[in-house]
Amino acid sequence: MATLYDGKMAAIYDAMYQTFIDYDEEFEFYNGLIQENNCKTLLEIGSGTGNLAKRFGKTNLEYTGLDYSLSMINIAKKRNKTSNFIHGDMREFQLKKPVDAIIITGRSSSYLISNEDVNECFDTVYNNLSIDGVLIFDFIDANRFIPFIIENQVITHQAQHEGINYLRESHWETTTLDNFMLEWTAQYYTLKNGEKKIKAEDFSTVRVFTLNEMQLFLFLNGFEIIKTIDRKTYAFDTYVIVAKKKPQKQKTL
Repeated sequence: MATLYDGKMAAIYDAMYQTFIDYDEEFEFYNGLIQENNCKTLLEIGSGTGNLAKRFGKTNLEYTGLDYSLSMINIAKKRNKTSNFIHGDMREFQLKKPVDAIIITGRSSSYLISNEDVNECFDTVYNNLSIDGVLIFDFIDANRFIPFIIENQVITHQAQHEGINYLRESHWETTTLDNFMLEWTAQYYTLKNGEKKIKAEDFSTVRVFTLNEMQLFLFLNGFEIIKTIDRKTYAFDTYVIVAKKKPQKQKTL
């Protein structure tokens, strides 16, 4: 797993994504899918700094957030005094009791870089869902994203938060495409009077997926897909899948 967004990066991430993502719209999207399936309890994997937790906390859902970054969880706890957060790994966790819905947000599936990672994650999710529980998650579409980054060597995003201008320059290395894995390097700057000042640099290995890959992973791990949504986000063409846990898992190869 990546160590992305640890330490001071957590605060920079939090500031920039206030501009990148409309969290009200993001909440309405996921909450709508959760309500369609009559869920009462929820785990968000990749809960980050608690922006969605803040909104779910105003509903009747029993919410828990899980994240790999302890720095981000610390920010989330300050933002959400009454919500429950767990520091953990999406590939291996155990809740005190199963939940009706598990959502994996913010394209956190990108950090499942091996087939074993994906299978471990989906198996763990399966075991922590109640009967007929649903898994809702997004992933970057390899068929559209890989051609885009080959044509665009540097991808920039700007954001403004609390009077500070931020710039992120992303570089994607595609020389090795085992499992459609990519090497992502990003430099984070503040902008003032036309000059940029480096604040942090991050590196991570991430994975993008084809829709067919995800369909097969879900089938092999005991899920039935009930909805597939083609959804554009601020920087990525993504799919969102809603999958229901089958009552009994079939034996796989």
